[in-house]
Amino acid sequence: MSAGFIVSLRSKVNAVGTLKTGVPLKVSLEGHVEEIDTVSDAADFLQRWPIERRGHVYRSALNACSAAIAAQISESDAIKVFTGFARVSGILVAEGGPAMRLEARSVQSRMPKQGRQMPK
Repeated sequence: MSAGFIVSLRSKVNAVGTLKTGVPLKVSLEGHVEEIDTVSDAADFLQRWPIERRGHVYRSALNACSAAIAAQISESDAIKVFTGFARVSGILVAEGGPAMRLEARSVQSRMPKQGRQMPK
């Protein structure tokens, strides 16, 4: 296996998607916590992702992992994309805690502030 396929043991991604020494990314699916140490681990996890839950964010993560395996982008960039997928999907496990859940945004939070013009 070439060095291009594995994230360095000294460069892991923590729960917020930044590089941190020795900390693997943890994800939880159906109550099972799994550690993602390499781009290959992330790609394997994505291959097992339920077909009915595969959307745009999933495809972005899978494409990033495939590109990193083909040495078209860096492993750290691919892991950052995978971390975003895990965060949006609600499967990212904070260190020592349960999976992080995003709060639903209200319609009001997506509307411009009163008095501001909508961009054209």
